[in-house]
Amino acid sequence: MYKWRPVSRTIACSWSSFARQNVTSVRPVVLARPHALTATRAISLKTFFQPSKKTIADKNQDNAKVVLTPDNLFHPLSQSPIPELRDRAAIINKYGVCPVCDTHESHEHKKAPVYECPDCGYPTHCSEEHYHQGLEAHKAVCPILREQNEDDHDLRSGRPMKEFEFPSAQGFDETVNMANWDVFFYTRTFPSMDSDRSMRHVSKLLTYPITVASVLHQSCPYKLGKEITPEGMRSISALRTVLYPRNEVAKDGVTLVRSETINLYVVGARAEASLPPYIWLQLAYLFPHTPFHIHFIGPDAMPPSKEPHTTSLNERLMFTYDNSMYHDYHDKIEKFDPYTDLFFLFSPGIGHATAREGWKMSIQKALETKCPIFITGYDEADVSADVAAVEEDYQGEFDWIMRPTENEFRSLKRDVNLMDVRQTIFANWGIWGIRGKRYDVTHTPEDD
Repeated sequence: MYKWRPVSRTIACSWSSFARQNVTSVRPVVLARPHALTATRAISLKTFFQPSKKTIADKNQDNAKVVLTPDNLFHPLSQSPIPELRDRAAIINKYGVCPVCDTHESHEHKKAPVYECPDCGYPTHCSEEHYHQGLEAHKAVCPILREQNEDDHDLRSGRPMKEFEFPSAQGFDETVNMANWDVFFYTRTFPSMDSDRSMRHVSKLLTYPITVASVLHQSCPYKLGKEITPEGMRSISALRTVLYPRNEVAKDGVTLVRSETINLYVVGARAEASLPPYIWLQLAYLFPHTPFHIHFIGPDAMPPSKEPHTTSLNERLMFTYDNSMYHDYHDKIEKFDPYTDLFFLFSPGIGHATAREGWKMSIQKALETKCPIFITGYDEADVSADVAAVEEDYQGEFDWIMRPTENEFRSLKRDVNLMDVRQTIFANWGIWGIRGKRYDVTHTPEDD
């Protein structure tokens, strides 16, 4: 049900396994800081791309490893000094397709791509002959694959990853602008991004929490009457009454602040559930008054060997992981409140033929809550397909709260489909939103 289309299913699996293998040891240290509920020193995510604790033998072996310099980031995947990238080449060799062979209808004539393009380093064709035959078509994707090749080597180069030293909690009097990545990084005092590559690395990690934050924040980049509908503004304004509470003065003179929790239901969770929990702190930091409880729900929300569980990172950030279908998980929740609850579906593939039927019960349950549902897609065609499926399957049952538009906080780093390297996507490229239809009841004297 919650599987991506072929182009992205491989990406989700690759990212999930990468995160589980490499994210092990980032820990916050609580410090005192004025004007903030919880202050944490800058989070260094160097360990995100490097192993954490090692034995002496492991350290000696590491010392023998070559650290890639900025002028030595390009390598043919099969000859990469990084074992993981050599494995990636093997996956393409085994499951990929030669685009020239792909023009044949007969499966017997289709051969695996084993010849690596000298310019991008990816296995693209079954032979040098087919490579030259398909070179003109390959030129469209070759620079993209070259960029991906160098980015992935850079992530594992061993250099200090300064761009992953994220800022900690902001003061209540600090203003953040959510216009786009550039302005957000500047006003949120991220380390200076001195290259497009650094921007791609960071946006890949933060696209999930910051996409959520962008529609909730008071400096939301989407405007009423353009992307946001009047019904959408009603839903977002309801959530903002909790996200931006006004001080209430009790009779005894003690100032009280509302502290209701925002429940974020991430339905069909995959890659976003495998992110280190500390990445989601960047969402909580943007709303310093309000605790968050993030529910990762779906068959791929956690490894099959694990049991559903709830954990907390601190007093303001809690996580629940459950591999149930949402329509089963729905019945575990006592009640839903449009002032505190919202849904996010990251690239769900609702419009894909093999997933559409499986989504129906879950979407129906989410619509019944009358809480906002935001949905992303990985390109314009993906968004259009999902929108068309929802309009057809739930006609008259929902209100638009956000018209389909390009997401200002999409990942700037492309993902490559290892089963067909001609296909690349941007995670969370587009975003749109709906809500179960509300029926206004009016009273007329004639009814008495």
